[in-house]
Amino acid sequence: MVSNAALARVAVFGGVITASTGFILYWKMQDNLKKTEYYTKALRILRSHPPAISLLGEPIKDGRVDLDDRKKNYCDGLKAQIEVPVRGPKQKGTLYFSAERAAHTEPWDVSHVELGLANEPNRRLRILNKLKTEDNGEE
Repeated sequence: MVSNAALARVAVFGGVITASTGFILYWKMQDNLKKTEYYTKALRILRSHPPAISLLGEPIKDGRVDLDDRKKNYCDGLKAQIEVPVRGPKQKGTLYFSAERAAHTEPWDVSHVELGLANEPNRRLRILNKLKTEDNGEE
């Protein structure tokens, strides 16, 4: 018969392996997201926008995206919407962006970029807006 101590060691070892695998997969998903065309384009737009640089300071660093929140952060292959925590030496904020493409073989087009600041949660700095409106087809 197997002792309780041996069973406990197996359970602890299994728990450590399971937790480690979960952390590695989560890190890999974050890394894969940060390498996507739409993500790198949106961060490039933010980092080259003088008013955003003035508000956040340089360097502007991106944080971890909440991949569990599918309402705020999703990509279906043709449309993507992401909220990225960002921070600079002056303050923290959130980068909100949308991107789309006509087909899976087409390049991504970042269509909307806004910066929300942690100390002004009810205001956003519009950085880019190519979204269509119902009134005139474009905004």
